[in-house]
Order: sequence, then C-alpha cells, then structure tokens
Amino acid sequence: MCKAAKIPACVLSAAILSLSISKGFVAAQSFERLPRTHAVAQLERLPSTETGPPVSGARVEPHRAIRFAGGAIELQVPDGWWAQEVPFGREIRLVIAARRPTNLRKIPSDAMWMAYHAATPNESLGAETLSRELIERMQMVVGKDAKFSPPSPFPFGKWNAAVAEFTTKDPSSAASAITGRHVLVRTDWGIFEFHASAPDVIVETRSETWTRTWESLILNPPATVNDSSSRGMGDTITILGDWKSYRSRMRFSDDGRVVIVPDATGNGRPANPVTGSFESRGDLVFVRWDDGSRLNFRWRIQGNDLYLTDHEGQISHLKRVLN
Repeated sequence: MCKAAKIPACVLSAAILSLSISKGFVAAQSFERLPRTHAVAQLERLPSTETGPPVSGARVEPHRAIRFAGGAIELQVPDGWWAQEVPFGREIRLVIAARRPTNLRKIPSDAMWMAYHAATPNESLGAETLSRELIERMQMVVGKDAKFSPPSPFPFGKWNAAVAEFTTKDPSSAASAITGRHVLVRTDWGIFEFHASAPDVIVETRSETWTRTWESLILNPPATVNDSSSRGMGDTITILGDWKSYRSRMRFSDDGRVVIVPDATGNGRPANPVTGSFESRGDLVFVRWDDGSRLNFRWRIQGNDLYLTDHEGQISHLKRVLN
C-alpha cells in the first residue's frame, strides 16, 4: 500500500516498472535525395513533455511532410490518411492508416508503422546479421506462425538494409489473410524499422501506397541529446534524454528537470504527467517531485537500455528513444 506522501513514487513504480522486454520490396534510394520542398506539418503526438498544452489533431493535411523521432524520420503522409505517434511497449511508433483506429492499443492490420531504435555506432550490423535480425523482429511482430520470404539485403544510401514479405492470418477474420512487408535499415545512429500490411483483397492497391510513402522517406541525423558536458551536468550526462518504459515515457533534461508522461489510458485520453527535479551523485539519482515527496534510484546504462533500481529494490527497464 502506498502512503499518501509518496504518491508520485507509486505512480512512478506503476508507470515505469516492467521487466518484460517488448522486444514490398523496394528499390535502393540515395541518402537524402529528395528536395525539401514541403512544409513540415505538426504531427498528432503523445502529450508534450515541454511546458504548454499538447498539440493534437485528428489528421495531417495532405501533401505535407511530417517529422518523427526528433526529426530523424521525414516522410509524406498519403492524401487523407491518419497519422499519430502510438506508444507500444518500450517503443514509440508512427502509425499511418487510411482511417483512425478505434483502439489505439492495437495497431490495425491495414496500416503502415515506423519506429527508430537507438543504437551505438559500434553496434554495427552487416547485411547477413541484419537479415537474421529482420526475421527475429518479424516473428516478434506478426508471430512465428506467419510465413516469411527469405530476407533480401539491399543498400539504402550508404547503409545496410533488408526487406522480407510475410503472410499471416487476419486476427479479425479467420477466413482472411494479411500480407505485408518489413524493412530494417541500419543507420549510423540506430535501426530504422518500416512495417506495412493489409488484407489480401486490397494488398495490391495498398502496395502502391506503401511504395510511394517509402520513396518519400528521408532519414536525418537525430538531434543530439547527450552533448551536455559543457553544462556541468557531470555524472548525469548519460541519462539525459528520453526513455520509454512499458507504460510511460521519462525525460531527464539538462536543466535538472525530470518528467514522466504515462501512456494514454484505454479511452485514449492522456494521463497527467508527473514532474520534478533531480540531482545525480555517482550512480545515484535523487528525485524531488513537485509535490514535495522524494525518491532515489540507482541507475545503470547498458547500451541504450536504462535500468533504475528504487529504494525497495524494484527494477525498471527503459529504452532510449529519439524525440
């Protein structure tokens, strides 16, 4: 039972504690080959962790470019299609669909989605390794019972990429099938993931839309989140930035502020963020929430995974996200 004085700590534990890990064919495209001739539209997104009201909107205007993952992904949304950031486990995905899903906790089978998985430069993936990673990722996304084509490596600009197609049963209709594509691109700063699927009866038409969306894609270097050594943050430099747990997003800012934004509730409405300030001493982070209560963690970074251990020994696992 949580005491009243420690409500934020309980909210934090409930919001970020989880030990389970969330873990068609296209022509090669030159890096940033498309001219930047389109204005950038504001994407409907998760509640902002900045001050001020969140920006939202049901649709992105047609013929407009959107940016995602801190500007690392830029693309054109098909005319009239819906686009939104959707938290999914320890990932944040950009979902693009012909119509808004009724349940944002479940990505529709007739849709495209993209994600960016941060990775350090020394975690290089050659074409063969990336192809194996592609099959493992596809099995996690669509299930091991799906039928997969052999992965096809290809260059995406200067980077290794791999694509495969899959067929699986439609969860909403046992008599129907779903066909789709899954692509991984290993950039200098992470792994870009592109997924597209549709019922077989419309997959040919949808494939044309997938190809046009893919051809509009530009992958940019993400905004730097860790270059704060000149600001005197010292030990906190490695935890600065945005992190995603299974049920919330957490940000450590270089001004000493910390905020937790829980994922939207079942009715789609965002939960209230929890805000405070933090101070780091060695491997300890001391948090003082804005209501006056306190909490401290031991932290450990492993690659792009952050592990926070609270005063009761409970461990929260978070993934770095580009935002």
